[in-house]
Amino acid sequence: MTENLIKNTLAILIGLSIAMTIILLGATANKQWFDELNNIEIQTKSDIFLYWRDVVAQAPPNFFIALLTAYGIGSIVGGVVTAMFVPQAKQAYAMLIGFILFGIAVLDYFFINQHPTWYFISLLFVFFPFSWLGGKVVDEIQKRNKIL
Repeated sequence: MTENLIKNTLAILIGLSIAMTIILLGATANKQWFDELNNIEIQTKSDIFLYWRDVVAQAPPNFFIALLTAYGIGSIVGGVVTAMFVPQAKQAYAMLIGFILFGIAVLDYFFINQHPTWYFISLLFVFFPFSWLGGKVVDEIQKRNKIL
């Protein structure tokens, strides 16, 4: 029992870290699309939240579309990685990744308070289905390999 708990916890942490890495790479790659961000300077590390608020306030709509795309890709990959490592309930653990990522995105939305409303509504339709899809892919591949 303890062995499964440790294994599941590690699977969640690995899947979550990979998903967050993909999402952060997507966010930092997309900030180069518009020139206004070059005027924002970070004075100290404590200014990173103010910097992100300014990024979100100045971002064009295609930035948020690309960010949602990064969320989708990160959710799928995080769900796949998590599902590969857990022994049972692969889709449930993959959806847990989506739930955690959604919670982080909601915190970002409420603390920064500069995001468009359509972006916030879209988060529900990105994290849960895409993370579930990642778990479903691994589940189907493993079922087919048992049949063959």
